[in-house]
Amino acid sequence: MSENINNLLSQLSKKLGVSSNEITSAAQKGDVQSLLKNADSEEAKQFNAVLSDPEKTKQVLNSPQAKAIMKLLSDK
Repeated sequence: MSENINNLLSQLSKKLGVSSNEITSAAQKGDVQSLLKNADSEEAKQFNAVLSDPEKTKQVLNSPQAKAIMKLLSDK
């Protein structure tokens, strides 16, 4: 795994209060809600707002960070 992806997973892990392995597992399963279990309610609300808006979701998925995560998941 590249250093950039490890850094990204580490930051996300700290932000959400879950391990990097939990993030990877949830992403592979498509279980986003399990990642939000420890997030504060405002962050969860914002995240769900993005997921419910197809245009915002498209913007997020086209970001370099999202592409790096998708590459990581497809390499496993």
